[in-house]
Amino acid sequence: MNIKAVNIMKPIVLMILIIFIYNPSVASEETSPIFKDVPMGHWSYDFVHELYDLGITQGVGNDQFGLGETITRAEFVGFLVNLMAYDVIDPNSGSFSDNQDTNSWYFSYIETALENEVIHRTSHFRPTEPITREEMAIMIVRALGYDTLGSRLSYLPQPFKDVTENIGYISIAKDFGIISGTGNDLFKPSDYATREESAVMMVIMKDRLNNNINELHGFYAIHSSNQMAMINELDSVGFGWSRVDFIDDEVVVNTSRDNHNEFAIPSGFDEPLTTAIDSGATTQLMVFANQQRIIDPKTEEETLLLEYILTNDEVKDNLIRDIMDEVKLLNTDTSLEFDGVVIDFEEMRGEALAQAFNVFLRDMKEALDPYDKSLYVAVHPARRPGQTYYDGYDFKGIGEVADKVILMAHDYYAKSLTDTEMARGYTNTPLTPLEEIYYALRAITDDETGIIDTEKIWLQFSFDAVQWKLEDNTIINRRPYSPSYEAIYNRLQQDVELNYSNSSENPFVRYYDENDDTNNVLWYEDARSIQAKMDLAKTFGIEGISLWRLGTIPDFDEVGEKEVYLNIWQTILDEVN
Repeated sequence: MNIKAVNIMKPIVLMILIIFIYNPSVASEETSPIFKDVPMGHWSYDFVHELYDLGITQGVGNDQFGLGETITRAEFVGFLVNLMAYDVIDPNSGSFSDNQDTNSWYFSYIETALENEVIHRTSHFRPTEPITREEMAIMIVRALGYDTLGSRLSYLPQPFKDVTENIGYISIAKDFGIISGTGNDLFKPSDYATREESAVMMVIMKDRLNNNINELHGFYAIHSSNQMAMINELDSVGFGWSRVDFIDDEVVVNTSRDNHNEFAIPSGFDEPLTTAIDSGATTQLMVFANQQRIIDPKTEEETLLLEYILTNDEVKDNLIRDIMDEVKLLNTDTSLEFDGVVIDFEEMRGEALAQAFNVFLRDMKEALDPYDKSLYVAVHPARRPGQTYYDGYDFKGIGEVADKVILMAHDYYAKSLTDTEMARGYTNTPLTPLEEIYYALRAITDDETGIIDTEKIWLQFSFDAVQWKLEDNTIINRRPYSPSYEAIYNRLQQDVELNYSNSSENPFVRYYDENDDTNNVLWYEDARSIQAKMDLAKTFGIEGISLWRLGTIPDFDEVGEKEVYLNIWQTILDEVN
């Protein structure tokens, strides 16, 4: 061998090695894909190979994924079991007549899926048959934990024009962005799914499961000082220190205690505000208003406050000016200015008022922008067909102008019972049924009428409680009592049985009160119900939550052997952090 030639080749080889080490793309461009039947540039390439990277599939053998082939029911169950990281079980016998071979590769996967309620027990499972698109959607929704919800949503409009059965399941999978149609508003539920279609669904499902809550907002209002320290954990704080009132025939921003105003600037206001500023949280002044009845000074006729404001340009403009005065300068110390405003105009109804509100918000934003101040807007949730609700909020229009939109999806319980309901002992009044939360999130994220940028949306939690007292199976309080969470905590520590509604995802307890000889039913929030709402919000792509309000957030350590699940604050922090 020519020694000189060898010496010349050494640096060349070394240089090539360095290029491959420090620029792996050079190597990958010359390397065949893992699955030879899925060429680079194919629409499913990234999804298929991510599924491989996740360890969910090894293909069908011989470096083939099986592109264009159907996927069997057993194979899809195997995908789901691997994706959800279930503990795989290996019973002595199968639960289906066609899943009795314990040596079959799919035996344990099918039994594990049954154990985790991804599939239901029937006589046959049909493991080797191709799975339909409809069957895939149902299994996905069950794996996500929404089997009950899927069965209850049959009243939703058809998600596709060829879907007439299992509407709830297919709607959920569509709303989560996991499935899509085949064109022309068709889903083709009975068609067999291909392996690459299943890969796409698995990867999107994985992304939904890995979504995070990244922003935590809270309100400091009314009686919040006992939880002031929580401000240090918040990203932003809305200070509920103003209310729009009608005094002496004028609309005013009331920050005092006049007119029985709960939303007043408290004494020592600088301490919580400074705490927020020092912790790096942004600060907003909440401006509350509702539809109180007033007398129009011009017409001398009765009208509603927000209708009066939003349909009178001069009144509207004056209110915006007054809000800006409060937001720009709280006092002579410019370091205590707010970073923005939360417009909390409640109880509005109708399209006309919704459009007038849009105009107000655009004008409000125009006034805030020169001062680099933010606009947050609180909105009532949409409700399912047949339910009356405050529909005077154009989610799409609000989302186009607001920096953040706070969805007040809470307090769904009955505020008053009829004589018939009292006589029947009707107590099924959860605070936040998951079905209602789902519908609210579905509406506010709708592609056509909702807010496209889901990063703008915050789901709000409130910490109320509802207690009914019964004598001889008849309710004796027409309006619910609302005990404090400290009282609830003390009650739960006693010898009472804790219950949890899997349909509403809300806790309740029944107990006898010897002090007044009554049977009691108490609905409340706990760590499980809050976690369920956070999980649902994440699946919709919501990344922020808002808390109404500091001073009411249950923050109890678990002590003793009995778990009462009132460590809500820590549950929220664990999720956000």
